[in-house]
Amino acid sequence: MSKVDYRNIEKVADRCGGRAVIAGTRIRVSLIAAFYDQGMTVQQIVDQYPHLRLSDVHDALAYAYDHPDEIREGLAADDEATVRQTWPDGQSAT
Repeated sequence: MSKVDYRNIEKVADRCGGRAVIAGTRIRVSLIAAFYDQGMTVQQIVDQYPHLRLSDVHDALAYAYDHPDEIREGLAADDEATVRQTWPDGQSAT
């Protein structure tokens, strides 16, 4: 069995909290996976981020499929960070 190479994906400790990103960008793999899960095509994602190549998005999706727990944790952390920014005192709108 051959090793899958994510040549367009990197993790850098001081970029996006060390989360997997498309190489040379701050675009997180979890964001690409979320767009795809919401029904965007690979081409639509590239149209949204014209500096990306189709291979960048395909590598991000391959990484996401091979690391589902990591991607879920990243999305959950993003959701929690958003809530904390919206309601820093711990109160909700309800």
